Amino acid sequence: MYSYDTSERPPVAVVMVQVTDPTTGRQTSLPGKLDTGAAMSVLPTATVIALGLTARGDVWVAGFDDRATRLPVYFVTLEVAGCTIEMLRVTEASRRQMLLGRDVLNHFVATLDGKNLTFNLVDP
Repeated sequence: MYSYDTSERPPVAVVMVQVTDPTTGRQTSLPGKLDTGAAMSVLPTATVIALGLTARGDVWVAGFDDRATRLPVYFVTLEVAGCTIEMLRVTEASRRQMLLGRDVLNHFVATLDGKNLTFNLVDP
């Protein structure tokens, strides 16, 4: 069971993740915000730079404002809630936390208990 991050308003479901460059083995840990509205996961640009990730193409994405933008694509290994996801295709944005989209969340049974500010991610 995990606790919501109450420093944000409204509180948000955040879990620590480990991101690894599958080519070099460089790793870092950072908070990942669960985002059921995102199809694809997003790394902070600072994490991309710190790991020295190399873009492997690009993808068109549209945010909540529905404006399409072309962004670089990277492949990483992600460890979250005891589960390892190999060759996860991610993009980047200028942000503090990683966004964990449905490409990650669909590996789990996710239970959000907003009333008690807790959540769980279980790999069935």
